[in-house]
Amino acid sequence: MTIKIVDLSKSNFLQFMSKYFALLALLTLPLAAAFGASYPISYEVSMPEPHTHYFEIKVKVEDPQVLKADHIDFKMATWTPGSYLIREYAKNIESLKATAGGKEISAVKTSKNTWKVTGHKGQAVEVSYRLYAFEISVRTNFLDASHGYINGAPTFLYVPQLMNKKHLVKIIPHASFSKVSVALPEVSKNAFEAENFDLLVDSPFEIGNHEILEFEALGVKHKIANYSLEPLVYDRAKVIEDYKKIVTASHSIFGGKHPCKEYLFIVHHLPGAGGGLEHLNSTTCMTSPDAYQNPGKYEGFLGLIAHEYFHLWNVKRLRPIALGPFDYENENYTNMLWVSEGFTSYYQSDILRRANIISTDRMLTMLAGNIGTIENQYGNKVQPVAESSWDAWIKYYRSNENSANSTVSYYNKGGVLANILNMIIISNTKGEKSLDDVLKNLYNNLYLKKDIGFTDQQFFDECSKVAGEDLTPFFQKYVFGTETIDYTKYFNMVDVDAKLELSNPGKPSFGAMGRGNKVARVDYGTSAYIYGINVNDDILEVDGVPFTNFEKVVEGKKVGDKINVTVLRAGTKITLPITLVQDPRVRINLKPRNSADPTAQKIFKKWMHL
Repeated sequence: MTIKIVDLSKSNFLQFMSKYFALLALLTLPLAAAFGASYPISYEVSMPEPHTHYFEIKVKVEDPQVLKADHIDFKMATWTPGSYLIREYAKNIESLKATAGGKEISAVKTSKNTWKVTGHKGQAVEVSYRLYAFEISVRTNFLDASHGYINGAPTFLYVPQLMNKKHLVKIIPHASFSKVSVALPEVSKNAFEAENFDLLVDSPFEIGNHEILEFEALGVKHKIANYSLEPLVYDRAKVIEDYKKIVTASHSIFGGKHPCKEYLFIVHHLPGAGGGLEHLNSTTCMTSPDAYQNPGKYEGFLGLIAHEYFHLWNVKRLRPIALGPFDYENENYTNMLWVSEGFTSYYQSDILRRANIISTDRMLTMLAGNIGTIENQYGNKVQPVAESSWDAWIKYYRSNENSANSTVSYYNKGGVLANILNMIIISNTKGEKSLDDVLKNLYNNLYLKKDIGFTDQQFFDECSKVAGEDLTPFFQKYVFGTETIDYTKYFNMVDVDAKLELSNPGKPSFGAMGRGNKVARVDYGTSAYIYGINVNDDILEVDGVPFTNFEKVVEGKKVGDKINVTVLRAGTKITLPITLVQDPRVRINLKPRNSADPTAQKIFKKWMHL
């Protein structure tokens, strides 16, 4: 053994101690950071009485530059990225007060979501407030005796000058809760660091006693935080295997290094629940507890997982230029939600096909169903999908009884257009390229190299470049216009016969629907629409026979038959004579030709991942 003699002469001793204290500082920095000492802004979240649905929040500002000012503005976001509606989250804040140096100071509300704090005299400022949390959704907050769920936007007051600096969040779970799951680095027990406010907003927290499953795929650790009131009955090994398939298939579209160090799925299991919300390194999804026992529900759930996982590329990184960095107080407008959400809707099925979770026939059925959805919505002939994207803030998220007649979903229409573009590219390049190449090129050249979003024109140009033809007329007709898509032409490109036809030729439809006998919706071009049935009418009789349900109004009738419908409208009985017209609903039949031509076979196989 060799013994090293350390020279502790005065000069060497000083050097040694200097290095020692430098090392000590490095070692103790994480501990100090965990308690907010080195953070310009930090939060403490507690939940002493979860059954009351209130979080207790404290936010502490210690940034010297901010504290020099005579006042500090604290703001609450008004909306959650990924859910395009102003939701006024400040409405859930109560009992806000500010302190500095152990004394209460002035905190005055100056707008619907802003508090002006003064009187701190350069000292650290702490703002405390109670936050009501009892909305079941993937975009808001929830707290009860069984668990807590936190989204950043409706929870954390922010200081505009500090948005690009590090944020610390310390969670103090209720004594009955044993776990905290979030896609942020943990610097000490239940203390988490976000590089900036955007990342904090993009990192939901699950707090409770949820089950945690783990798996590794593509060198990345993935966790599933499963919340349910009752123990879930499911084959864990199979579920993990299906998740892995989705992860691998999604990554194959973009290739390269996986962008996440770790990824978290938060899954809430509640009766009748559904939907999800994407985040940079995580997602929150909702499904029914029985989804694992019901094949149809399980397929839908896996589609949701594929949708949200694909979003970690499309929208969270590859994004329209308007979608990040965000303005958290106002609407962030873009024409391109049909790409961000619509393409993701197409790829969720495409990913299941790549992963061999669904068959070719099932994929064709899904494509046909989506086409039927938009073609049976008269709003598809009224509202261009670019306008649908722009007006999401006032129309998609604020639907009314006439929405189906005046709007189109950028999810559904965007999904249809994604498939059409994919078929064009595959056909034009004889199976050498696909829509994947458009997304991959934009991702590599804009996000990876510059961390910026794409403009509308950059997206259109990339599509044309990969397709090898100018697609401007296509976008003018189908994105900025409302022309009916020539499905026969485009499906022919991938060796599939497609025919749009009446769903019920020779049969009439009533066209009104609702609950009980009250009309909630009347579809354009139907008998009810043409002859004056109104929303909120109570239908009393049809040809003198008491009304039973909407489906039976035209039972046994044919086009041209006349009926008399008696309604109660604003307290007055009215009888409306109606001549039944053809049911305008359509469907599309998709049938592969199975051509012997090698090029046609190659194109079809490329399209269907065979």
